[in-house]
Amino acid sequence: MRYGAYFLAAPAVVFAMPAVAAEAPIYAAPAAWVTVNKAPLTDDGADARPWLLADRQVLIEGDKRSTFTDTAFRIRSAEMLRNWSDMSFEWQPDRDDLIVHGIQIIRDGKPIDLLAQGLKLNVLQREKDFEQRAIDGRLTATAPIEDLRVGDTVRFSTTLVERTAVMKGNGEALIDLPAEPAPIAAGSVRVLWPKDLPVKWKAFGKGIAPVESDRNGYRILTQSHPLVKQEEMPEDAPLRFRRPPGLEFSTFASWADLSRTIAPLYATAGTIKDGGPLAAEIDRIAARTSDPRARADAALRVVQNEVRYLYRGMENGNYVPQAPETTWSLRYGDCKAKTLLLLAMLDRLGIAARPALVSSVFGDLLQDRLPTLGAFDHVIVEATIDGTDYWLDGTTAGTHIEDLADVPPFGFALPLTAEGHDIAALPVRRPERPQIAVAIDYDQSAGTAFPPLFDLSFTVRGAMMAPLVTLKAQAKPDQLRDFTQGALGNFTNNGAIYSRSIEVDEAKGLATIHAKGIGNLWWNRDEERPYLAIEGMVGDFNVDIDRSRPAWRDIPVATGNPMLMEYRFSLTLPQGAAFTTEGDAQTDREIAGFVLRRDAQLGGNRLTDVESVWTKGVELPASALPAARAEAAALKKSEFRVRAPAGYPSRVEEIARARKEKRLAPLLAAYQKAIDDDPDEANNYLNRAAFNRGIFDYKAAIADYDAAIARAPTADSYQQRAGLKAALGDDAAALADVEEALKLDPGSEDALAQKVGLLAELGRTGEALAMADEQMAGAKDKRGWISLKADALGKAGRASEGAALLAEALTERPGDPGLLNELCWLRGTREIQLDIALKDCTRAIELSDNAAAVLDSRAMVYFRLGRLDEARADLDAALKLSPGLPASLYMRGIIRGRADDKVGALADLALARIQSGEIDKTYAKYGIKP
Repeated sequence: MRYGAYFLAAPAVVFAMPAVAAEAPIYAAPAAWVTVNKAPLTDDGADARPWLLADRQVLIEGDKRSTFTDTAFRIRSAEMLRNWSDMSFEWQPDRDDLIVHGIQIIRDGKPIDLLAQGLKLNVLQREKDFEQRAIDGRLTATAPIEDLRVGDTVRFSTTLVERTAVMKGNGEALIDLPAEPAPIAAGSVRVLWPKDLPVKWKAFGKGIAPVESDRNGYRILTQSHPLVKQEEMPEDAPLRFRRPPGLEFSTFASWADLSRTIAPLYATAGTIKDGGPLAAEIDRIAARTSDPRARADAALRVVQNEVRYLYRGMENGNYVPQAPETTWSLRYGDCKAKTLLLLAMLDRLGIAARPALVSSVFGDLLQDRLPTLGAFDHVIVEATIDGTDYWLDGTTAGTHIEDLADVPPFGFALPLTAEGHDIAALPVRRPERPQIAVAIDYDQSAGTAFPPLFDLSFTVRGAMMAPLVTLKAQAKPDQLRDFTQGALGNFTNNGAIYSRSIEVDEAKGLATIHAKGIGNLWWNRDEERPYLAIEGMVGDFNVDIDRSRPAWRDIPVATGNPMLMEYRFSLTLPQGAAFTTEGDAQTDREIAGFVLRRDAQLGGNRLTDVESVWTKGVELPASALPAARAEAAALKKSEFRVRAPAGYPSRVEEIARARKEKRLAPLLAAYQKAIDDDPDEANNYLNRAAFNRGIFDYKAAIADYDAAIARAPTADSYQQRAGLKAALGDDAAALADVEEALKLDPGSEDALAQKVGLLAELGRTGEALAMADEQMAGAKDKRGWISLKADALGKAGRASEGAALLAEALTERPGDPGLLNELCWLRGTREIQLDIALKDCTRAIELSDNAAAVLDSRAMVYFRLGRLDEARADLDAALKLSPGLPASLYMRGIIRGRADDKVGALADLALARIQSGEIDKTYAKYGIKP
């Protein structure tokens, strides 16, 4: 934070208007109504709060408001001194007075009066919001303080006098109150007004109890601060529960009083000159169509597209709209100017319309506030056509006739009428078109084991078009690439995009990102028939709302701004298999203010799923949460899936067939396109490496890792390449890669474990055992290192020592399925202690969550014991749990061969070998050959 600016904006009082102009600050003593704090400043030492004083006093006199501030800031450290900014004070010269009373440094308890020494404020016109298309004519007076030192206290006091004629003698103020842990030692707010002025006031927040009194003809409220720490509120609570603490004051009798007071500013009578350019523009619209809805759409498009936005706050511009003829001539205007222009056009076109004040900030809080003009920061048009209200905003862009009935996300509005109107809730209405539409077409015809090709479109409309229009016009190829990957990655499960483009359809009011690439869809193979869960937006819906704290139990939920999203998912499945669907293919229900729809169809090998979620933007009472959670849970239970038929090939079988039938060329071509699109990006090579590794083309995968490492070496890439080299039998090269990985990440347990295994495989048993012991000594969980050491002992011909090590570990962790499986496997592969090995194997199976690996281990023991039928039964069970497990396929192939099932044996052995080219050598070390 910049210390010099912390409290200078404190008045937080919102609207002001014309009268006496002051182009320079006035230097004078405080007015008689001000009660100056003459108490000594309190300072509790180096750790105390920097703001020793923060006093504010506000005098409301109808259309005149004066705000006195008196603040003192202590420079406690060199850092505070470095962060101190020159003091600055802002005012509107055509209607405000800035009165400077005092600026002093207090050093060693003695005041130094800088004004008496001749300090004068520099006046600047900064227009700090010019880049946001706003000019307000505000002046800034800065006070450069010289010779400021650590330990000094800067004290300054001013009065800002604001005047307004627009509110017809009414006055208002909104004052935020700091609460703990604000860095303020002592502060107060004092608000006063003549006793005969009908001021109403309201407090928001915990710990506010102003003292009321009468003095010298004034009614006075005084409140000290900081307030007590405010209650923490859930982020999804309505704003009225989360608003900062404060006080507000108003002389308006009601919202209707405010409505009729401001309404004359938007009168349209006589604002358009017959025969002029603006009249001609409107008459052209009238000549084109007699349909009032089409006329309203055309007028809105003119205001949105042919009049640029520019806020001008000078000369009453923050309240009084610019005349329509002026706006049309200048071709710029702010929300007020655009609203009045649109109102005048609609009036000439015979369409009933009126202005409506709205707030982009306060939302549901408006209904709890006093009527104040400061509650609003925007104005729009409410038009009525054939009994339907249309809320039209001339400052947005991209509105299309189909979207004309969309309700903006303001929640509440104050229509401005001559009779006066109360605050009104905006209607809840489903949009005709989605604001966001995603369509993704997947092609997984090569097989469920492979990543699918995709063609995706992401479409937005209305105001959301603007960023895409800008991106299309200005983005460089690499910027568009990065944006597209970031924006669309989640829709493709972080797939690789190799082509992208942006299409803008002005006639339809749509902007679309198109992308093609290769994505990810993960089929669940834990069951006999694989399935793919189609979550989409409906399946992904949750009621994740926290009201667990007792203080939150009755707080309603703000469900967000109104929004309609559409998701179209289509999937081409492999030919020749009778896929089916299960779960809710059709859904139409409302849960917690969200309307969820799904319509899914499966025809042949083509699945389509059209979903939409309409966020109504309503408030959900806390009492409705239990039912909403139950409904969401029921929706999850009816998960929509597409399922493969019985007997569908395992993943390994599917890969083997696809390779044999050369069905993978389109997928490899897609990965190559991604590489060609950005050849310097390592991830493109890593993506193809993962694919090649997944289809067991280890040499091709190694080449891709070579390319990735050349561009961006990482420990993980070295480890992955090491695993592939080891799978091809090149353990020395694998060890070299692991060493490189450890240079980049010396603490990687995975790389350290990989190194132990490779040292043992290379016959460097002493080094492997020493390294395992070293890691074991510092590990909280030693099981992994014990297993690695036992395996190294087994490879060195010292299997009995390895078994003893595992058995000792089991005395400390009896019933550990991992250790029991390691012991079962060691005894079976090394053919030792077979008489007791079965007990350990069976115990591990009973305790394992997924017993495939342990069944494979017990099958090895049965095989050693010559009990081939029991070994075959365990291998069948293991492959049912984990189809394609290479060790089980290999051993089952051997057993089938010995049972004269030559065809089955060759099939199993081929599937094992396609996954591990070194599997024959591995089992030969155990003395087992086909």
